[in-house]
Parts: sequence; C-alpha cells; structure tokens
Amino acid sequence: MVLSPSRSSMLSYRFSFLCVLAFIFFFINIVTRLAFQYFFPDVLPFSFATAAQLFYGLINDFFTVLFALIVPVFLLFLPGDKFLKSIVGKIYSWCILFVFSLIFVFTAFAEYFFWDEFACRFNFIAIDYLIYTTEVIQNIVESYPLFWLFMAVFAFALILSAIAWQGLTKKLETAACGTRFFGRFAQILCFYLIVAGSYYGFSPLNHSENRYWNEYAKNGVYSLFSAYLHNQLNYRRFYETMDTELAFKLVRDDLNIAAVSPVPQNTVRKIAGQEEKKLNVVVVIIESLGYIKYQNERPFLNSLAEKSLNFTNMKSTGTRTVRGLEAIMLSIPPTPGNSIVRRNDNADLYSLATPFKDRGYDLNFIYGGIGFFDNMNSFFEGIGFQIVDQLSFKNDTFSNAWGQCDGDSYAESLRLADESYAEGNPFLHVILTTSNHRPFTFPENELDLPQGIRTSAVRYTDYAIEKFMEQASQRAWYEDTVFVFVGDHPSSIAGKTEVPYETYGVVSMMYSPKHIAPKNISLLCSQIDIAPTLLDVVGFAYTSPFFGKDILKLDQKSARTFVSTYQLLGYEDEQYFLVLDPSKKYTLTAKDPKKDTPEKRNEFIHKAIAYYQVAYDVYKDKMYKEENVKTVMP
Repeated sequence: MVLSPSRSSMLSYRFSFLCVLAFIFFFINIVTRLAFQYFFPDVLPFSFATAAQLFYGLINDFFTVLFALIVPVFLLFLPGDKFLKSIVGKIYSWCILFVFSLIFVFTAFAEYFFWDEFACRFNFIAIDYLIYTTEVIQNIVESYPLFWLFMAVFAFALILSAIAWQGLTKKLETAACGTRFFGRFAQILCFYLIVAGSYYGFSPLNHSENRYWNEYAKNGVYSLFSAYLHNQLNYRRFYETMDTELAFKLVRDDLNIAAVSPVPQNTVRKIAGQEEKKLNVVVVIIESLGYIKYQNERPFLNSLAEKSLNFTNMKSTGTRTVRGLEAIMLSIPPTPGNSIVRRNDNADLYSLATPFKDRGYDLNFIYGGIGFFDNMNSFFEGIGFQIVDQLSFKNDTFSNAWGQCDGDSYAESLRLADESYAEGNPFLHVILTTSNHRPFTFPENELDLPQGIRTSAVRYTDYAIEKFMEQASQRAWYEDTVFVFVGDHPSSIAGKTEVPYETYGVVSMMYSPKHIAPKNISLLCSQIDIAPTLLDVVGFAYTSPFFGKDILKLDQKSARTFVSTYQLLGYEDEQYFLVLDPSKKYTLTAKDPKKDTPEKRNEFIHKAIAYYQVAYDVYKDKMYKEENVKTVMP
C-alpha cells in the first residue's frame, strides 16, 4: 500500500529549509566565539566561563536569527509549491541558501577583524564603515589580503550550502504539493508578529562584570542593527535625571558662573581675559595618539613636551575622532549617541573659533582626507572655517586610503600661514592628521621603517611634526604663534570594564617659547578644557557658554574629566568614577574606599548627573548657537 503524502509536506520542507539556515547561523556564531578565544586568549581565556558565556550567546543568537530569517521566510513562503519543485525553483532555493550562508560567513570574518581592531562586537564604528565606503574599502584593500579572504569566505559558504542542500533536496523530492497561498500568508504573518514581539521584548543578555565576556556573548548582527537604531538618545528619557533648576545651579556653581551671569538656566558668562596678544594659533589634532602607549616612538614630541605647557593627565571624551573634535572645538561634555559634529543643525554654534572670528582671524580647517567623512566639512564650515581637505591640497607627495600624509597637511598649513602673514592677518589653523591610522603607510623616502605597522606610523607622525616645527621656526610669524598638539583619542580604549577610564589619556601640550613658560600639569583634565585654557593663554576676553575649565586655574578639588562610549557616559574626579547608562542606572567606583563617605559620594553623583543633563538641555534648546549666546550677554 502506498501512503499519500500529507498536504503539509511542502510546509515541512519550507520549515526544514528555515531550520537549516538557523543551524548554519548558530554554527557560525559558535565557531566565531571559539575563534575569538583562540586568537585573543589574553582577554578571553578558555575557562569555566566559556560554557556559561556560550550558553548566553546561544540565547542571544536565537532571538537574532529570528530577525535574520525575515527575508528568507518571505522568499520561501510566497512562491507556490509547484514552482519550488521545478528546476527553476530549485535554483531559486539554492541561491537563497547560498546567499544567506555567504552573508553569515562574511559577517563572521568581518567580526574577527573588527574585534582585532576594537576589542568589541560591531558598534557605531561599523555603521560608519558602511556609510563611508570609499575611505573604508580602500583602507581594507590596503590593509588586508582581500582576494584570499574573499576566496576563503566564498569557499566556506559554498561547502556549508552544498552539505545542507543534500538533505533539503531529499526532503523536496518526497514532498507533495498542496499548500494554499492564504495558509502560507498566515504563516508569514504569524512569524512577523513573533519577530515584532522579540524586537520590543528582548535585549542582549549581559551576565559578567567583565566587558570582554559580555561582548563575547553578544551577537554581532544584533549589535550592528542596534547601533544603527540607537545612534542618538534622548538623555531625559534614558538616563538618570534630577530637578532642572538644581542641575543648572550645580553646574554653574562648579564653573563659578553665578557671579557673572544673571540668567540662571544656561552656562553663558563673561570671561574677563588678560593682556590680549594678537597671537596666531595652530591646533594639531593627532589621530590615535594616546599618552600611555608608544612613548618610545615619539622622541620629538617627548622633547617638545619638556619645553611646553604639558598636560600629563588629560583624557579624551570618547573613542572616535569626531568626539575629540567636538570636545576641543565646542568645550561640551559628550551627549549620548552621535557626536555633535555628525548631527544635523550644528551650524553657527559658539566654538573655539568664535572669539578668533570676531577678531578677524583667518580660519582654516586642514584635513588630509576628504572632509565629507564624518560630516567634518559641514561642521567646520558652519562654525566659520575655510575648508582645506584632500580635494584642494596643493601638496601631494603621498596618500593612502585615509588621504594625504601628515607632511602634506603641514605643508598646506605653512603655505596658508605665509599667505595670511603676507596679508597682515592673524590666523587660526585646526589640522587633523591621518597617518597614524590603518593601513599605517607613509612616504617611503622619509623614514627607513617597515610599512603597515602602527609603531612605524607613530614614528612617522612624530617625524612629520618635527619637520613641520623646523620649517615653521624659519617663518617670520613663528615667534608669535601658539602650537597646540593633542590626541583625538588613544589608539585603543579597552579594558575589563565597560568604560575603562584609565585608558583614555591623550598627549596634550601648548608650545610657544616666547609666550608660554614650560610646565608639567598633572591634574586630571579633559579635552573640553583646551578651549578655555588656550583662550586664557592668548589673553582674550570673550563671552563663553563653555563647560570646560581653564586648566591654569584648576586645583585638586575642581579637577574632573568626562569620558564616554556611544551610550555610556563617564564622569571622573580624583576620588570617584561614575558611569551613567541608558537604563536610568549608574555605577559608582571609589578609587580609594578609605576616603569614601556618603556625603562626598552623593555630591559627586549629583554633579555628574547635572553636567550631562545640562549639556543635553543646552544643546537641545539651541543655547549653543552663537546668536543665542551673544543675546544672553552681548
């Protein structure tokens, strides 16, 4: 007797197909996690923690695979049974299997290289890599053996698909037609409702105090889309808040504003200034130059620090260049999500440039790359700078994925400074360097060092600065120029905690032998303090909305700094470190438990919340617009 296949047999085939895709997804993610442990044993050693974190990882993968199957479910359930059993239908199904296997394998390879660079799963940086494809693709081509990597990805995906297809083919051959369109449509709708419930009801499991293990358990695909959806956050909705009047009072008292500004809910005040000097200023923002690492590779900067106002305990506000630009130019704590540099409606903000612009300075933003990246050209144009990026460079000795080498950028600065001086105009230059960035290449005729490694790139970065200063010293404008050298962020900010505040230190110094006496300042300070300190050095009187403090007037009690990731906001002083997270919670660390008291702790917590809340409010309410600042105190 021959049994008739059930009407649901094609549905069974479709479900089997989805299960196979899900199995491939789980398999690849398990292998990825084990690969992390094998290649990065210093931070992810094999131990009993492995089993627990693999378990949490599988739970994260289960909810992620629901999102990953949204398209395959539609593609498999929409066509009729007869089509899927035809030759064309089999090719169609095979293509679905192969394409999604290829995506899963490619993602795993990409995650490995991303972890190697940033010690975490995909985040906003990965989103940037998808948006700014020209620089990123060229960077990848120059940094990795791309052809062989693609061949490996293709081969793995092909093997997985071939093995899976054998079992699915047998299932398809024995399946009978009979499923109806409306039944299949109901299946699609039911699945999508489950996915919608998961979207609102699931968040990745974090069950370790060690950041690396939490990143290990995450799913990279989920992290990527989460980063895209949460690139800006409403502080008041997601973070710990306090009474608005009290928050402004705490910030204003800490900045000593109350005595000089009658308007209570802003940070605007008058800065008296000293004897004003018509000094030129060159601010060099150095890519990835932390204070701690690679000290032996920067001999010139080390020697220059001894002759400079040298800030040995300055912290970057974030992990990306745009955070450094935001802090240095706007003197504002990092608000959650994207840097202000990358946001809409960021033109006409009161910035470091404003007092110079008001005095008729020539303002130039000089960047070796293309300033469309990270919205930098738009931001700097909006605050009054002339843009000089790779597209308008007169000098072209060497370029890579990220643009012209540092030597070319400095040559542009020298050229423009000479032009300003010849016209009798003082100038402010902001130079953003590129060479200390992967792929770590530079002009071969400059230094006899191996290409493609960070230590060589740091050495070239230092050499280019030395050459720049030698050439500048021969100019007539040199003696009346202040040179500021500051790292945008360290080369690596990673540790066992979510916000490892001890790793945020950056090189920072101000040099002008005729006008600045050498001094080491070891007080804790922030990149947001550069603007008020520099304006003090040049003696300007100005209206200020800045959150930064003049480092020259700091003492142990008033020293503090701000550090952040995209969603976590850190505040630090000599005794405490606090992290605010977007679940309206915070964690507090006492550096010296013996000095910890409830009164000091509460005062610190309130001040941390106040600063971030006020920074958010001031920017949101457009109180950082030049017009509004000058309206408060003309």
